[in-house]
Amino acid sequence: MNALKFIVWTCCAVGLGVFLASGKVDGRTPLNHMERAWSRSVSPSTVDRLKDGLEDAYEDAKDAVAGNKDSSPRERISAEDREAVNRIIAKKK
Repeated sequence: MNALKFIVWTCCAVGLGVFLASGKVDGRTPLNHMERAWSRSVSPSTVDRLKDGLEDAYEDAKDAVAGNKDSSPRERISAEDREAVNRIIAKKK
């Protein structure tokens, strides 16, 4: 009985995936509708910031697992921030 349930649910999930990717609703696939709604509601800058943060965390974790203690730390200061710091230091002198 459990095997039959598994097969039925798997078929339903595959069928839903095929419909989302290829079925037409108002001339577009449901996946296209979802992508357009996503792009309208989520600001790209927020997604980019999240992606950059995740990439940094991934690199840190990869370095920690690999045990790269001798490598120098990565630069995380943007060029604009570095220029601002240099201007502040120049004013103090």
